[in-house]
Amino acid sequence: MDRLKTVIHVHTTWSHDSNARPADVVELALARGVQVVAITDHDEIGGAIEAQARRRAGVQVIVGEEISTTDGHIIGLFLTDRIPPGLSGEETCRRIRAQGGLVLAPHPYTILCSGSLGGAALRKLLPWLDAVEVCNAQDPLAWENRWAQHFRAEHGLAGYVGADAHIRGHLDACYQLVSPFAGPAEFREALRAAQLVPGRFGPAYFARMAGRHVYEAIARRPWPGFGVHVPARRPAAEPDAADDASLQVD
Repeated sequence: MDRLKTVIHVHTTWSHDSNARPADVVELALARGVQVVAITDHDEIGGAIEAQARRRAGVQVIVGEEISTTDGHIIGLFLTDRIPPGLSGEETCRRIRAQGGLVLAPHPYTILCSGSLGGAALRKLLPWLDAVEVCNAQDPLAWENRWAQHFRAEHGLAGYVGADAHIRGHLDACYQLVSPFAGPAEFREALRAAQLVPGRFGPAYFARMAGRHVYEAIARRPWPGFGVHVPARRPAAEPDAADDASLQVD
């Protein structure tokens, strides 16, 4: 049985720190042979819904959200409704499960991410967790992934590798090959038996991310093209195509 190339943890212009439009993600997935993509914008599901509406034959879009909780970031997959930020981790998990969704722990031990759950929060949320991110393509510190892998193995959870992609033209630095599935329960079981293909983005990706941070710190406004669909950042008009660099493939 053929396995599906699956990328989890992808951001679009519905996240403040991404310049990849939902249509860009779908087209790049098609070009890179990615058959399943889970879009998980920060505290929004609009980008995933838009990508789902624009999906192409051979590309399945899972509606997800990376939710900012008082305990850290939690990913919900297979959502139908947006979950607001600022709730406790447990309440957020309850709301994900109430929609029939899956609860994932992204970059749980990443020191450079202020939204990481950390060990204490992970243990508290253990009854809710379906899968733990054991590799993040943006994380330069290998031992943090080893900590996540140890936690996953210790508690018998499914593991997954998360691209955490934010930049247009970059998508599948890491991915998993999963068996065909129908719905969240089968997807969770498919993750347990998945072949994980870890990796990290290259220098061009990190240079673009660093440039955004520097620009926004100095200019005190978003770098043009980033986060244009976040309600608080929507400009008077959409930036035209000239604002975007041509697609780069990592």
